[in-house]
Amino acid sequence: MRLPTQTVTLGGNAYRVTVEIEPDPSVPPVVVPPVESPPSSNGYTARAGKLYDVAGKEVQLRGVSHQGFAAYDVLRPQYLWQVGWKQQLAQIKSLGFNAIRIPFAPDTLYDQRKMGDPGFSYNMPLNDGLRGMTPLQVLDMFMIECDRLGLYMLPDFHSVTAKTLYQLWYLDKPSEFPLVYNNRAYTKANWISDLVMVAKRYKTLPYFLGLDIYNEPYGKARWDKGDLNAPNPDNFWRPAAEEAAAAVLDENPNLLIFVQGCGPNFDGKEDTSIPMNYGEDFQPQAYNPLRIPDDKLVLSPHTYGPDVWPKSTFAAGNYPANLAAHWEKLFGQFHPKHPVIIGEWGGRYGQGGVGQADVAWQNALVDYLIGKGIRSSFYWCYTPNSGDTGGILDDQLNVREDKMALLRRHWVA
Repeated sequence: MRLPTQTVTLGGNAYRVTVEIEPDPSVPPVVVPPVESPPSSNGYTARAGKLYDVAGKEVQLRGVSHQGFAAYDVLRPQYLWQVGWKQQLAQIKSLGFNAIRIPFAPDTLYDQRKMGDPGFSYNMPLNDGLRGMTPLQVLDMFMIECDRLGLYMLPDFHSVTAKTLYQLWYLDKPSEFPLVYNNRAYTKANWISDLVMVAKRYKTLPYFLGLDIYNEPYGKARWDKGDLNAPNPDNFWRPAAEEAAAAVLDENPNLLIFVQGCGPNFDGKEDTSIPMNYGEDFQPQAYNPLRIPDDKLVLSPHTYGPDVWPKSTFAAGNYPANLAAHWEKLFGQFHPKHPVIIGEWGGRYGQGGVGQADVAWQNALVDYLIGKGIRSSFYWCYTPNSGDTGGILDDQLNVREDKMALLRRHWVA
């Protein structure tokens, strides 16, 4: 099916866009709730643990992350050397996903290398029209195509540098300046400015749902004051997230703000005996909550099983029955006061890694989410080249039907 060609302008660039959707005969039909009708504006809200569009219709996010834009040697969707980007999005849609989380970094916005430059190659016949485009222009095309397909978009500020996952939302050590795209310090003001830039650039796209404002703050990061060994307020995540959210909503009040958890706060109040993933701990939200409007706030923890993170929990004799109590304390307790939408989860699901132990973990998480009435999440990830999780596609780019069956069980009410 070919949709009408239209001209779309983003950031001063005009793009003529034609969308083609072709069925993949190798992919079985998906029985999931119907895709919601397009919202008439970007006015998304949160209420009683659920998301709604401007018309008041509930929005369920059947999401997947698509990595690549945040990786220095890629800065575009993964696997363009083998599969065209439009074909990738059409397949994601055909599998029943209706939302994409899109990690990016400042490099994505400012790197001036162009598609086709040395070291920046791709399969040109499969990706006609991208030649000569910067990473930002490719992101423009990607966002436009998602919007035309009715895929909700959640750009994720993945790191202050595309060269590594950095623990904080700013970088001020001169020895680390080479990590930054311009070899300078990257300040909190830079971070907020770049979030606002994205909020503004894509505000005309109806399916631009929200911003995930920073990925997995860890290390020096604390939720807020309380740890006498880490008193630097520059590293307090709660006030930084509030400041960023206020700036984004001032520019684009129609967005949702997805906030990830932190590492342990060591404030003497939370339970620090629970092993925690990066981005997983929201315990301080119970007594020192985020001052972000409730109707705009989404709590978006990350949680992973034994393929990714060797928690002591996974070696316990009562595994996996012991998992639910920890999930409840770390983030589940806040549903349904707030939507709790996991922004990353996944694993190799029995093919490599730790084998059946990861299958047990993923099955247990889906059971827990179903029991809580939580039907939205973003699975990590689409392509297979995420070393500790694999993808929805295997190494031969075949669909992992076992993973899709698990996701359909999670999605279907």
